[in-house]
Amino acid sequence: MRFLQKLFIIVLISTFFACDKTKTEGQEDKNIENSKPKEEPRPKINQELTALAQLMAGAEVTYKTALTDSITKSTQGQQHFKEFNDGFNKLDKERLSKMREWSKTELSDFNAGGKTLFYPFSGPDILIAYEFFPNCDNYLMFGLEKDGNLPNINKLPNGYLGNLRTALRDLFTRGYFITSHMGGLWGQGVLPFLNIFLVRTGNEIIDAKRFYVDESGKPVLMDLEDPNAKIDPKAPKDNRTKGVMVEFLNKNRKKSQKVYYIGGNVSDKAMKANNSVVKFIQGFSDKVTFIKSASYILHNSDFAVFRNLILNETSAVLQDDTGIRYSVYQESGWSVKMYGNYDYPVADFGRYTYQPDVAKIYKEDKTIAKLNFTYGYHWKNDKSSVFVARKGNGEKQIAKDEKVDTTDKKSKDTKVKEKK
Repeated sequence: MRFLQKLFIIVLISTFFACDKTKTEGQEDKNIENSKPKEEPRPKINQELTALAQLMAGAEVTYKTALTDSITKSTQGQQHFKEFNDGFNKLDKERLSKMREWSKTELSDFNAGGKTLFYPFSGPDILIAYEFFPNCDNYLMFGLEKDGNLPNINKLPNGYLGNLRTALRDLFTRGYFITSHMGGLWGQGVLPFLNIFLVRTGNEIIDAKRFYVDESGKPVLMDLEDPNAKIDPKAPKDNRTKGVMVEFLNKNRKKSQKVYYIGGNVSDKAMKANNSVVKFIQGFSDKVTFIKSASYILHNSDFAVFRNLILNETSAVLQDDTGIRYSVYQESGWSVKMYGNYDYPVADFGRYTYQPDVAKIYKEDKTIAKLNFTYGYHWKNDKSSVFVARKGNGEKQIAKDEKVDTTDKKSKDTKVKEKK
């Protein structure tokens, strides 16, 4: 009898601990499950804006609307799709596809993800920026072109698609925009091209907004529909910096990305009169810089604010010879790796833009890797020079002021004639 009682007690205790263990393990599993970060749902696509962008871009329209159905079936629509794709496919074969491959090997540290791309003097060129830097969270773009408007999602103005293709001829042929050509017949600003190139690089549009930069440098979003709306209706004149923001989502990503474009003067005089733009740029962390076909304006003393932003606020730069002079990087403790070839600047720019020290390096250093694509103003030949600059000791850098030779009349008159 005692044996049976002991056996019963042993079984009871074992059962208790087994149940308690099961309960504990179950609780632990539940705690582990609760501790896992919840996966954020993919942002909602704006189907109308995406369809409009795909139509303008000559791309496959994945979201049908009354407008896309009518245009794609029309003679003008079929002509647009053919001519746009002929131009874009040629650009992709000759430059974009090669840039993508080069970026994978030479810019892998730039493209780790989570960075902000600072692209001064960009114009509408989100296309080349995205091909080199597809993984940035934010793209900060600046140019002389106005931010612009999107056409009505239900009806395109007469001649809109033809004018759009005309405005893109420089990009398809040269690989950059010319500011003076972006006005005139086109005159619709940058926003349509942002959306066009975003869908052409595998993205869909989530939203498009206008914004202004408040005194602290924060972008404050506004509705897109009224481009002339004043920030403060009671103010006689609205002097705040404005721009457009497009949020987009790549088909291979779960997190959206944003591009901010501000149109206007960014010379030292303008920046000192309105330092909210500087604060806006400084408000984004982990920045790298991209410069292409920038009219050599960073060689001039009038753009020290933006030059110092690059040196102080960004950790690396991809540029051609139109960006910051090599001597400035050298004096500031940056490392510079060179690619391609070097030649005199094209005829539109004066003698002050030539860099003899760079020419000497290219002549003597036989290890400089060649490029299989053109980049910038030397689009007709293989004389494109590309610099990849990385910050050296991480300390603040002060760029020297570089003076334009005032005796070089042509350089003064033409330095901004041809630019993106």
